Amino acid sequence: MKRKILISKILLTPAMPVISAVLLLTGLPGCARPEGPLPTEERTAEATPEPTPEKRYRTMQLFDDVDYKKGFTVIGQNTVKRGNIYLDPENPEGTGGKPSWMIAQWNSGPCLYRERVDSDFNVITDGSIKTVTFDPADRSVSLRLNTIPYYNGAPGTTDKWPHLLLEQSPLDFDPSASSDKEKAPFYSCSADKMVVSLDIRMNSYEFVYVDGVNAAQFLSYYYLKSKKGDDFVWFGVPLFDNRGETGIYWAIDTAGSDRMIYSIASTDTYKNSPHSLLDKDGAPIVSDEWIHVEVDIRPHIEAVLERGLAEGVFKYAKTLDDLYVSGVNIGWETIGSFDIDVQIRNFGLTSFIEEEP
Repeated sequence: MKRKILISKILLTPAMPVISAVLLLTGLPGCARPEGPLPTEERTAEATPEPTPEKRYRTMQLFDDVDYKKGFTVIGQNTVKRGNIYLDPENPEGTGGKPSWMIAQWNSGPCLYRERVDSDFNVITDGSIKTVTFDPADRSVSLRLNTIPYYNGAPGTTDKWPHLLLEQSPLDFDPSASSDKEKAPFYSCSADKMVVSLDIRMNSYEFVYVDGVNAAQFLSYYYLKSKKGDDFVWFGVPLFDNRGETGIYWAIDTAGSDRMIYSIASTDTYKNSPHSLLDKDGAPIVSDEWIHVEVDIRPHIEAVLERGLAEGVFKYAKTLDDLYVSGVNIGWETIGSFDIDVQIRNFGLTSFIEEEP
């Protein structure tokens, strides 16, 4: 049995000489303390725990052509694919393969393909409302949406939102294809981590106030689809909202898809970043500084599943492995008179599968 010397129980009083206190601690006369070291069982120290081994992962990038070498397919406002445009002088038409990225432009005036005007080689523009610029130096893309001439002084209403987006859908995975069996764990929402990452900055921002609805949002959405049946979720990661920071949001889309929309809080988007695209007073930050965004959306997808099951939204998906990522878009959704330009690079979604120790 280990001995414990309780020093805190000894109280010195004026009537107790110091030597008496020492005797109490060392043993009374006649009770000699044994010579030599304490028995082995008394000297055994607690073993230092082994450090937890660092987890090892296999990874896969879920987006194709993350540096935009293959050009873009422009989508008309009636969802028809109008044509392909190649902006990289090192990979002109016919050399970079079929484009993986599309440019969508819903409810936004002139068509970027049919009404494209002469411009620099690396620019697609209708000359007034929409401009997409590719910078081959750092493989970045800027999306500028100028709705000031689109509204021409009229107030914004919620029936039509002008859009300017990059989209990739479907991604290069088919859950029913035996040839994609090895990809399945990475595209599945049961992956151990799914990390969205990109660099972003705001090049310009102008707002003309007109009484009505005024909202400028730069968002990225990930399409979560059930492997069987037709369950579907628009899963959002907010990157900018001129009205301020946003919280967790969910609803049923009433714009035609009748699907679940779920968005994480903007503080979750930027929790690993020095700041967002809003300053401490909520004003947009126009700067040449790149802000790195990195967020693991896997825990948030788990919250989506829980919400969907609780609300009876899902008919087929019961577990995370029943859902997979089938597509993505990123860009502007606006109402009101804005001239706004945001630039992105290194945009990707990396899936992580933990290796067995």
